[in-house]
Amino acid sequence: MFPRIGLEVHVELNTKSKMFCPCPVGEWEEPNVAVCPICLAHPGSLPVPNRTAVIFALSLGLALKGEISRISHFYRKNYFYPDLPKGYQITQYSVPIVRNAWILGKRIERINLEEETAKSLHLEDGTVLLDFNRAGIPLLEIVFAPEISSPEEAKEVLRALQSTVRYLGISGADMEKGQFRVDVNVSVSASRETFGTKVEIKNLNSFKAIADAIEYEIKRQSEIIMGGGKVIQETRMWNGKETEPMRTKETESDYRYFPEPDIPPLLVDESMIEEAKVLIKEMPWEKEERYISLGVPKNLAKIIAYDLELSQTFDSLRGVNPKRWAEYLVNVIVGRLNQKGKTLREFDVGGFGKLLEKVEKGEILEEYLKVAVQKNIFEGVPFERLIEEAPKPVEIDLESLVDELIKNNPQQVEKYKKGQKGVVGFFVGQIMKDLRGKVDPKRVSDVVVKKLEES
Repeated sequence: MFPRIGLEVHVELNTKSKMFCPCPVGEWEEPNVAVCPICLAHPGSLPVPNRTAVIFALSLGLALKGEISRISHFYRKNYFYPDLPKGYQITQYSVPIVRNAWILGKRIERINLEEETAKSLHLEDGTVLLDFNRAGIPLLEIVFAPEISSPEEAKEVLRALQSTVRYLGISGADMEKGQFRVDVNVSVSASRETFGTKVEIKNLNSFKAIADAIEYEIKRQSEIIMGGGKVIQETRMWNGKETEPMRTKETESDYRYFPEPDIPPLLVDESMIEEAKVLIKEMPWEKEERYISLGVPKNLAKIIAYDLELSQTFDSLRGVNPKRWAEYLVNVIVGRLNQKGKTLREFDVGGFGKLLEKVEKGEILEEYLKVAVQKNIFEGVPFERLIEEAPKPVEIDLESLVDELIKNNPQQVEKYKKGQKGVVGFFVGQIMKDLRGKVDPKRVSDVVVKKLEES
């Protein structure tokens, strides 16, 4: 069986006002206060597209090498749901603002500008309350071609997309806040050349849920087909364990698209393109390549590059040894913060930077880094005090000690001369053992290599 997976992503844009009116965008404790006649579609009110939202859409299209439509159009998408005060949604249809963009080798068919719906609050007695503060917030609808073949691929491109919009600064893309929502389309066919019946899955609020739902749906459809049954085109929801039917899937004709009569064609001029380009800086995949070129292992480079906060921290404190700093950042600092239930924002990066600087100058032993991070995160000891209390390296005539060790281990020296570079670890280990860790291991390693090369 051959699965085909398509993704529809809705990204809330962090503009100051709504898509078609001047109502402010924000988080409101009181419902239905950020509304006006335009976003509530009162008779005689006229929508006007938000220029900043257009710039944000263009920046994503340009960053993903998409085709920019210099003239695009808004349409009315009609359907009977209570969360749209107009009874229709203003969106793009025949000509979206961006077409044929790419991310991690996967094609995005279209990027549409549209408006958000109201927020529904479901009470235990079955009552549904509506908060229209959210209605009209600018959205990007990002539609992937059904060319993804596995749950792992889906997760990877979605993480990359989330990272991209954060790098551009156009959205917080927080899934828990509904700023980055994903619907999945899954079809399974017995042939690689043909498409199966498409099933849409909703109610996916995490990358894990997305991957689990895709895996389940592939298995479900495969079993139906192999059993001689027929997959029904429908919308299903993920309940955490399985997908279950919601409703029969609508077709395009059900939405009765027609051009929005109150909004003229959207014209993109050169000034808008230039504004959008300003938002595009170094993208995560470019950072990943740069980190790898600095000697950071590929797995660590990807983790850091695709997390905006991690990459900013890494770039600010890269030090003279990027590989070592990357390992400390991901495995020690982030690991300890996770254990304590803290975020990187709560970590004194500047204080740690001063400690790292002294370690790299050989003024403080490298082993102390882990001890200092532990005390800072779990006990709240400031780095300023930790630096003062740090044990200083002992001044030892390392060259004489290494000379003596090399003299007493001719077989190990011979192995090194034959290309077995791992022998360096043997000598470093012996020295560190003898000195009980009172000297910088990097300094020991440098001296050992120097002496072995001279021998």
